[in-house]
Amino acid sequence: MKTQKNNLRLLSILSRIVFIVMFCILFTSCVEEQQIEELVQEVDNGENTQEPQQIDETLVALPGLPDYTAGYDKWLKLNAEPIPPVPGGDPHNGTKNVYVNQERVTIAPDGEQTFPYPDGSIVVKEATRPNKDYIGLIAIMRKVAGSDPDHNDWEFIEYTRNDPDDDFTILARDRVCWGCHARVEDLDYVFTTLD
Repeated sequence: MKTQKNNLRLLSILSRIVFIVMFCILFTSCVEEQQIEELVQEVDNGENTQEPQQIDETLVALPGLPDYTAGYDKWLKLNAEPIPPVPGGDPHNGTKNVYVNQERVTIAPDGEQTFPYPDGSIVVKEATRPNKDYIGLIAIMRKVAGSDPDHNDWEFIEYTRNDPDDDFTILARDRVCWGCHARVEDLDYVFTTLD
């Protein structure tokens, strides 16, 4: 009798588990079906006309740099001409180019650059040091929502190398960069504006 009661209790528990699992499967499939229908409606209504970005898996970040910088030299270049070294020295000493992972129309919708940069923006400054023929410095600003509200959510990091065959290594980050970049707070902390 006791065994029969235990079996009935076990059967009751198992049937509840089966019901919960079936409910979850049904609910999940309904949600997915609804999401698919919404996407189809957006396309049919012309709301989702933006071409998906093609990811070039052959792009590799320079050695020692984060993967999110891969192919940065194919991004929108902010400066029309290389930026020469600042007389008297500057923290990013060298001839520089600055790139951003945004489209021109996103940061300058009416032809004039607007601020702040959108979340997810990555600005990469490369510098060829004086009397060198390779990129020896990479300075990165990466905007991550909620990461640092006091500095418009920018993460700052600077990498250097002394030889073209060396990996880049971290020279400075965040706090070291803030004081200088605070001078251009009204330009969302980015010195180079779109030419």
